[in-house]
Amino acid sequence: MVVEQEDGNGADSHTRSLPRPHLVAQGRRSQDPKSTKVPRPKVDEGPTTGATEGPTTTARRRTNSVSVMASPAPHERIVLDDDVLRHSLDQSPDGLLICDADGTIMYANTALCVMTGYRASELIGGPIERLVPADRRDHHVARRRGYAEQPQIRPMGRGLTLSATRADGSEVPVEISLSPIEGPRGTMTIASVRDISERLADAEKLRDTHEALALSGERERIARDLHDTVLQRLFGLGLELQALGVKAASDVAPRLETAVDEIDRIIKEIRTSVFTLGAARRDGSLGQEIGTILAQSSRVLGFAPRLRIEGPVENMVGPALRPDLTASLREALANVARHSEATEASVEIVLEDVLLTMRINDNGKGLPHPESRSSGNGLQNLRARALGHRGYCTVSSEPGRGTSVEWVVEVG
Repeated sequence: MVVEQEDGNGADSHTRSLPRPHLVAQGRRSQDPKSTKVPRPKVDEGPTTGATEGPTTTARRRTNSVSVMASPAPHERIVLDDDVLRHSLDQSPDGLLICDADGTIMYANTALCVMTGYRASELIGGPIERLVPADRRDHHVARRRGYAEQPQIRPMGRGLTLSATRADGSEVPVEISLSPIEGPRGTMTIASVRDISERLADAEKLRDTHEALALSGERERIARDLHDTVLQRLFGLGLELQALGVKAASDVAPRLETAVDEIDRIIKEIRTSVFTLGAARRDGSLGQEIGTILAQSSRVLGFAPRLRIEGPVENMVGPALRPDLTASLREALANVARHSEATEASVEIVLEDVLLTMRINDNGKGLPHPESRSSGNGLQNLRARALGHRGYCTVSSEPGRGTSVEWVVEVG
């Protein structure tokens, strides 16, 4: 803050800076007891009303000699030169385009060039439709002409998903706002273009999370209902059949045992259906991928392996574990197809606490020698993938009685 102090003759003698505390609003004197009062002669400023001039009048007149360097008044316009304006446009984080009424691009900033992969020289002078997807260009021409007739500040394509075409032919989802301006070639339009790829990806993740939560709640409800009704009744039926088998004739007992085994298998399949509820129908889900692997292996095996999943596998298996889980499943089923000569196989995937256990069982010829359980690239690959997740892989087999592969890893 700068104060001009008058000398004894009323003239400005020098300019000095005063600390802010020494200036009080409306020109009042400082209340600092150490301040020195400078006598000021009366200055003739024209006719007076005859009133006695006191300290207040003197102080009021002194305010006329205080020059404060402040910001322009709100109503004053700040003038920016062309270089400042161009630099501001070039450094904008959003893509900016300026087009004339015919749709010719007059300006493209750095952000827009980065977004689309074009150089500014490739865009300027060309039609705006170069950035519009090919299947919408004709429609865009008609809409652009309509906007030129009634230009206004507004978002483009409200409620629609817009895309811009990159130099390599790919498309990027964008959000566009339009503003008309007057220029040397008449009315022109500024288009602000924002890449919303990350926003859409975040929204997709949020939808997946909500779907997973809703699905988890639905699974719990169905599992509870099944456990309280269907599964309990099936379990009770199995117990009754087992009791009858003890007293049944020798030719009937095996049939009852087969029926009990079938009931047990049905119970397991129902539990698997609950834990994979909705997953097989959702593109990209783990349940869908496991189903695809089993379908592919059935063409080689000649039969469809049975599947049992227990626990929230779909929600707990993350992107780091999932590729190794599915690759290990493929590897194990391929080994069954190549070596076992099995007629049946089953896949069990069980999640308890932080341990995920996958078992692949078959009724094939088994491994003839103990050393076979540790040799072979397939088994080594299974063990290596399990070790990568603080787990292990074991193989148990007896000649003529099938093979069981157990793959155990930590989740999280």
